[in-house]
Amino acid sequence: MPTYRLSKSIGSLLLIVFSIACQDSNPATEKAPAAAGLRLITDSHVHLSPDAQSIERALNLFERNGIDRFCVKSAGPYGSRRFAATAALGDRLGDKFAYFCNLDWTGVNEPGWAEREADRLQKAMKRGASGLKIFKALGLGVRDIQGKFMAVDDPRLDPIMRRAAETGAVVALHTGDPVTFFDAPDLTNERYFELLFAPSWSFSDSDHPSRKTLMEARDRLLARHPKTTFLGIHLANMPEDLQAVDRLLEKQPNLYVDTSARIGEFGRHPANEVRAFFIKHADRILFGTDIIISPSGYQLGSLSIWPDEEKDADRFLMAHREYFETDHKNMDHPTPIQGMWTVDGIHLPEDVLEKLYVTNAEKLIFSKRR
Repeated sequence: MPTYRLSKSIGSLLLIVFSIACQDSNPATEKAPAAAGLRLITDSHVHLSPDAQSIERALNLFERNGIDRFCVKSAGPYGSRRFAATAALGDRLGDKFAYFCNLDWTGVNEPGWAEREADRLQKAMKRGASGLKIFKALGLGVRDIQGKFMAVDDPRLDPIMRRAAETGAVVALHTGDPVTFFDAPDLTNERYFELLFAPSWSFSDSDHPSRKTLMEARDRLLARHPKTTFLGIHLANMPEDLQAVDRLLEKQPNLYVDTSARIGEFGRHPANEVRAFFIKHADRILFGTDIIISPSGYQLGSLSIWPDEEKDADRFLMAHREYFETDHKNMDHPTPIQGMWTVDGIHLPEDVLEKLYVTNAEKLIFSKRR
């Protein structure tokens, strides 16, 4: 490999370690924000363990930071204990809370699997779910009877997609992952540090399908089910290419996207270009963070290599606000482990912010709870 790339990668790695280690010494980050005076936000992409400790932690965090409502994307399959606990939380919190169920891949290669999951989806919607979240296991984890990865547009999914259309369920898709996760996880990879601590996130081996193959299959699935409403999370997992997301949104009127855990990627584009994209598609983009809240603590948009504290979670949420609401330059993005580059705020107009933060999630997700 070229010497300059190796040196640059080592330098970046050391900078990451130093910067994270020194965060707590910065007086500007010590004061936790208060909800008073903050614009209220709906976080449409949260993962919450439905136990008493995690729920209390989440409610306190969201109250401090002006998160008025939130949607859990990992309620589990209908019939599971996790789903029952999440649904009970929905009964308790009412309009402040929404949730998506998930597929159970057990028996995927057996006759009747798709019909079983379609029926479970219908029951979940009747119980109060707003949709179905399909994780990246589709395409990158689940294997067919021949041992090959199940394609994102596998025909076995069709009964589930049709039932989603019939019941009004939104299908949230996590297809693929960042571009660099498909590159060799060596020192030339700009997210080497992240992959070092999460080696299972690397898909560079020849066994896994290419990112291009995954995205093309995803697009075929969207086109094949025009009556189903889809939510492409992580900005359709193409934040590195805003033009590609723009073309996909224009081509697929049944598709929405969210911002979860990708400010660090789409924030690398010139701020004026990102701002124009958000204004153009103001009715199709939902705010989300992808925060994980569990008994062990937080995961803030990516893995946590040591426990994150309350002030770290506060800082994470405020970094989102600063990016969307201000024109500040050279800001740290919310998840530094993804890379130590900076981003420039896009200072969205008031009406666009309201759609991003509230209106779109209300229309797409929370209206289904009533």
